[in-house]
Amino acid sequence: MNLNIANPAGGPGRTLKTTPVGLLSASPVAARSKATRGMTLVEMMVAVAVGSLILMVMAQVFLTGAFGFASMSNYVSMGSRSRNALDHMTREIRQASTLLEFSPTRLKFSLQGQTNSFLVYEWNGASRQLTESKTGDPEARVLLSGCDQLAFSMRNSVFAPTTAISESKGIRVAWKCSRTILNRTTTEDMEQALIVMRNKPI
Repeated sequence: MNLNIANPAGGPGRTLKTTPVGLLSASPVAARSKATRGMTLVEMMVAVAVGSLILMVMAQVFLTGAFGFASMSNYVSMGSRSRNALDHMTREIRQASTLLEFSPTRLKFSLQGQTNSFLVYEWNGASRQLTESKTGDPEARVLLSGCDQLAFSMRNSVFAPTTAISESKGIRVAWKCSRTILNRTTTEDMEQALIVMRNKPI
């Protein structure tokens, strides 16, 4: 709006530009109400849905990583125990004198340089344990637990299969162990080896 003001001295008047009072008072109020208004119900529901989806994805990634880490740790632990058991058996059988008894799940040796002293390895399918018994020990020693399958077999001097104890020069052993963790992840480990009885004559 333009407002003409006359000059008292008779000179040319001045024109002032004015703004209606209603416009001046309405603009700041509208700006303030727009800046301070809250979220609508639809916007809130969309935000909650998007946030929940992100949390679900993150939880799934975390659980997958946790199960993978647990499986790898379990596999490393089982592999270490299997190798330690196999190394121990190899050392003891190599030092033994003669194989006295044989079955696919049981071995009995006489000890080198000792009278009436024996070394026995036996696998129990019910307890899933491989044990070692030696004369003089108070109780059997558990070498492996969680052993699902185990089989011994004999080899002759040229490492061919044989069923005669008198011809045996080597023992082949093979087993499979497993362990279930967190009620859903099963880890398996398999070992096999041929152990030569060094003190037994050919």
